Amino acid sequence: MNTSTSPTARASFNVFSSWENVLAGLILLAGFLLRLRQYLTGRSLWLDEAMLALNIVNHDFIDLFKPLDYDQGAPIGFLLFEKTFSLILGRNEFSLRLFPFLVGVASLWLFYLLLKRTTHGAGLLIALALFTFNSRLIYYSSEVKQYIVDVAVTIGLLLLIAPLCHTQPRKRDFVWITLAGLIALWFSHPVLFVLAGIGLALVIIYLRRGDYAGLRFITSMGMIWMLTIGFLYVLSFKDLQQNALMREFWQESFVPFPPWSDAGWFIESFKEIFGEHFDIAYAASLVFALMMIGWVAFLYYKQEYAIIFACILLVTVTASILELYPVSERLILFLIPIGLVLIGKALEVLNQQIQRYRTLSVLFALLVGGYLIHGSFTTSLRTFIEPKYFEHIRPTMGFLQKTWREGDAMFISHGGVPAFEFYAPIYELTNVPYVSSQWEDYENPDVILERLSTLDGQPRVWVLMSHVYGKGNFNEKDFLITYLNEIGKKRREFREPGTSVYLYLYDLGK
Repeated sequence: MNTSTSPTARASFNVFSSWENVLAGLILLAGFLLRLRQYLTGRSLWLDEAMLALNIVNHDFIDLFKPLDYDQGAPIGFLLFEKTFSLILGRNEFSLRLFPFLVGVASLWLFYLLLKRTTHGAGLLIALALFTFNSRLIYYSSEVKQYIVDVAVTIGLLLLIAPLCHTQPRKRDFVWITLAGLIALWFSHPVLFVLAGIGLALVIIYLRRGDYAGLRFITSMGMIWMLTIGFLYVLSFKDLQQNALMREFWQESFVPFPPWSDAGWFIESFKEIFGEHFDIAYAASLVFALMMIGWVAFLYYKQEYAIIFACILLVTVTASILELYPVSERLILFLIPIGLVLIGKALEVLNQQIQRYRTLSVLFALLVGGYLIHGSFTTSLRTFIEPKYFEHIRPTMGFLQKTWREGDAMFISHGGVPAFEFYAPIYELTNVPYVSSQWEDYENPDVILERLSTLDGQPRVWVLMSHVYGKGNFNEKDFLITYLNEIGKKRREFREPGTSVYLYLYDLGK
């Protein structure tokens, strides 16, 4: 039987492949522009960024190996890169966000390469578009935090592991993944679970093959990783794990065990993980179903990837059950690429079932793809046109610099202190004395009023609030303004439209 492909079929495939490459290129270009726009907005550092940024700019390289101020934690490699960029380019948002931006752009290309290995056709393009337009991935590509690095590292490791899934891997393939794992551990915390999942999956795969020579390489690789993890645990992981404030903050983000002990947790997490993290909150159930279909498809067509994905998830969930790692918000950003690969595979397989009906196949790709993508696309487009400046404190600092007088007093809310401290040298406000609230004050807000009362009698008291605390019926801003209006008189107010930074001038003179 002649199994050669006919010239017509080859031509048809080449045309489709060319269109796929063109569309993929356009999607990648859009992703770059979205990330560049987010980076160039130059919005001020918000609370979390400012707390980490103060550690970076105020400490030398050696101090970055020690526990950080403000209960912060970040991989040492990430901190060292950030410190280097800040020394070269100065104390500003652009220098501190440059490394995350470069990594975010690189992750676009890495994810495309991963998709090329795992899926094709409509599934590839839709998954790539979902990654490209994902508002969280765009945002964290210009955040002074390590979460986009977690994403890039996960994708990179999944790419490097591919040769080990072959029946006859080369020794250098083991060497490359071992070195990559060593480097990754210095740049990402959740890579622990990715590497553990990969190691467990490889053991299962090689045991099933009876490849005991390969198992020896895997064992050596795992031992090297474990030694590095042990070293990093002593250096920094231990301090993070023992940080009481952080454990309290993330307490509700640990997976409950047994599962039936808190069914509500799983319902809320389902909405967040399968909806909000993929910008498809309106179709969370569909996203979950597609991921399951995608995983089964991998189990049938590319079994090794199915095992790897399952093991990474298993290790992550187990760590959360043991209260070693919270599975919530930005901390599980590194799992988004896996979820999108599964969605892409599911759409590829479903589209193949109707491939013989060309028109129906195209309609399926357009309708389902459009339905899945439109949420992230519209969100990203809206942000591209009108970027958000939610804790944009720079205009307020500029106004304060122009209007500050000798003898003025100041009160700064707890959430506003880090940003104020970061920008104070830039706006020549380093010598400004101020009183501030503390995190523990929110348990008894009357303590905040006691701190504020130390400024009684002052004719000019500036009150600066940013990252306003709110819980239940308590709102920090309303609480303070009500009290200030009772004991004094408001003279001025400044607020940049579209921001959540508030500045007031009160006369508290008797």
